[in-house]
Parts: sequence; C-alpha cells; structure tokens
Amino acid sequence: MVVSVYLRSPVAIVWTLLGGVVVGTLAVGGWIVAATLRAATPANPLFLGGLGELLYLLALSVVVAVLAVVWLPFGAGVAYAVGRRARGRPAGVRPSVTAVLDGAAEGARWLKTRAAVPGVAERLLTEDDVAPTEVVTGCRPFVVPALVLDAPDALERAVDRANRVPPRPGRERLWAGCLGASLLAAAGSYLGGVTGTVPGVDASVAGGLLVAGVVVTAALDAAWRAETYATEDVTEGFRT
Repeated sequence: MVVSVYLRSPVAIVWTLLGGVVVGTLAVGGWIVAATLRAATPANPLFLGGLGELLYLLALSVVVAVLAVVWLPFGAGVAYAVGRRARGRPAGVRPSVTAVLDGAAEGARWLKTRAAVPGVAERLLTEDDVAPTEVVTGCRPFVVPALVLDAPDALERAVDRANRVPPRPGRERLWAGCLGASLLAAAGSYLGGVTGTVPGVDASVAGGLLVAGVVVTAALDAAWRAETYATEDVTEGFRT
C-alpha cells in the first residue's frame, strides 16, 4: 500500500533523488577521509595496535551520524508529499519546500528531544522544549509527519497529534525487506566483481548500491510514517 502511494507521488521521488545525491556525495567524501586516516596511521608510531582501526571506525560512525542528520529535511519532504497524496490532496515541489522550511525550526527542537538521552537531557533541553517522556511509546515516528502536514510552527501540537496515532505493525517488515535486499545487492555485486562474474565491479560500486538502498529504505520509511499518520483520525485518537 505505502509503496503504491509513494510511487504515485512524483514530488516524493524528487525529494528521494535529491537526498540520494546529497547523501551519496557526502558518503563518498566521508569514506575518503576515513580511508585516508586509516592509511596514514601505520606510519605514525603513536598509533599502536588497533588504535588506527579504532579511529577509522569512529570516523565512519561520525559520517553515518552526519548523513542521518543531513537526510532529515529530505525525509520530511517525502513525508509531506506522501501525506498529502494519502489525503487526496495535491503536493507540488514549491509547497513541499515551503512546508519543510516552515517546520525547520520546530524540527530542530524535535532533534534535540531525540538526542536527549538520560544524563544529557538536563543540559540539552530547556523548559520550552518537549521532553522525551511527553511522547507516547510507539508514536515518535509520527511527529515529523505531523509537523510538516499540520503543525509546522508548533512542536507541542505536532507531538499531541502524533500521540493520537495508534501504533501499527509493518514498519519493521519494511525495514527488514528493504535493507535485506540492499545488503544482498551490495554483497552480490562485490562477490561478482571479486570472482570476475561481473567485470568492472569493485568495492566502490557495492558501497554505492548499499548507500542507494539505505536512501530508498529511509524514503519508504518516511512514506510509511506519513501514510499511517495522514490516514488516521487524530481528533479523537489513541492517547495515554
């Protein structure tokens, strides 16, 4: 169901392609930096044992975290387009950009809430922010769709509307299926290049396929969350 709604939303596909280009470009740059760091460490006597490998993994972790943040506005654009489509309303490129920009400030506040793990929340959040405990378990995925569709200037209102969406199964299967297919495609292409079955394929091609698969997975996840939220009656919905 969500795939058909997504495919019938050209604006969502445009946001996905733009996000894929930006994320892919940054992923290549981050991988080059991490690989350069890894190659340089053996020549430095300070990097003993596995310290160089550890720094390489830490660099990759930072790259992944940065890419996740960079994807957020593109995921919000997908959510807006699919949510509008699910409600039977048009979704143009310009209105979607406006919706994402209008919700950017509240989206940043929501990112603070997501990052506020125990021990950090006291320093990161103020009394004007939304505490993690204010979000009903299972309703967190619907806050961004609520922001871009209904409450771009009020995070508290978006959280209240998201809290009224009853949890629905299917998201885990979507992630498992998409990521599984991405891993199989990347591994298959890499092995094909190593064995010579697929000439001209190396680790960079396999990595590109994996990044593309993750981007598509994230886009479909945003579409699923938006479609679920947009088709629920949140005026008197689930809330605890």
